Amino acid sequence: MTRGTAAPGISPAVQSAYAAFGAGDLATARQRYATALREDPNNRDALLGSAAVALRDGRGEDAASHYARLLALDPRDADAIAGMTALRPGGGGERAEIQLKGALRGNPDAAPVHFALGNLYARQGRWQEAQGAYFRAWTAAPANADYAFNLAVGLDRLNQARLAREYYERALALSAGGAAAFDRAAAQRRLQELGGTAAATQAPAPAPARTPVAPATPPVAGN
Repeated sequence: MTRGTAAPGISPAVQSAYAAFGAGDLATARQRYATALREDPNNRDALLGSAAVALRDGRGEDAASHYARLLALDPRDADAIAGMTALRPGGGGERAEIQLKGALRGNPDAAPVHFALGNLYARQGRWQEAQGAYFRAWTAAPANADYAFNLAVGLDRLNQARLAREYYERALALSAGGAAAFDRAAAQRRLQELGGTAAATQAPAPAPARTPVAPATPPVAGN
């Protein structure tokens, strides 16, 4: 494929928007995803991307609208289920857990669903289960900085300081060139604490990142 051209079957606007989002240029990403949706209102990549931009901008209602559109097109869409669950107050409780686990039965490697499930467990203080869910999210998408960060938090909460430090470092490295929802300053501060005295390591771990801010997957041909 020639450099600068879209892959066959992928909207050039979606390709451009995805690249802009990864570079932290939200204004361009928002504009290009909107262009893609004018061309095809049902374009899944554009809907997911528009929802991700809305989340990063703090426009929860707009994000919910895009996820609702995706669920109208396919009620089993794992990424949309995960996104909608993350927007519910308190994560949605038992009903949300059932929905997320149901989505995983159809798509066991859906990283956003594992991430959302981990956050649900974290809100409930179920850190062993949260850490497991975060690990599965990161395993499925190891380039996602927020997944690495939340895995670090889960490990930290379970007093696995050495591994927690490794994933805090990984999260910071991954977030250096693009978008991330987690608090970089908090991650850096916690890294210093974990490398310090025994008393310092007893300080509370940072809060997990609540919503993934990148489109769930790179654009896929045929969408």
